[in-house]
Amino acid sequence: MSSKTIDILCWVVGLIMLAVGIWQFYLFATYRNPETGQVDWQGGTNHLWMAIGAIAVTCICALAYFLRHVNKEEEIHITQ
Repeated sequence: MSSKTIDILCWVVGLIMLAVGIWQFYLFATYRNPETGQVDWQGGTNHLWMAIGAIAVTCICALAYFLRHVNKEEEIHITQ
């Protein structure tokens, strides 16, 4: 795979996982108890764990992208 393909893959996977993480956190925050219909903060913890996992994958993708581009630019000397 070329370097550009890996960069695009990191971006695509990172953005998809960011959207999944936000959606799963939304589902956790608005989880309602099926019996009473009230918001239940202790229920829906599976949604919270999936949100944490998705955000962790997003951070790994961003870190991988930025670490691949360390010192890629040539230095410009003041005397030039």
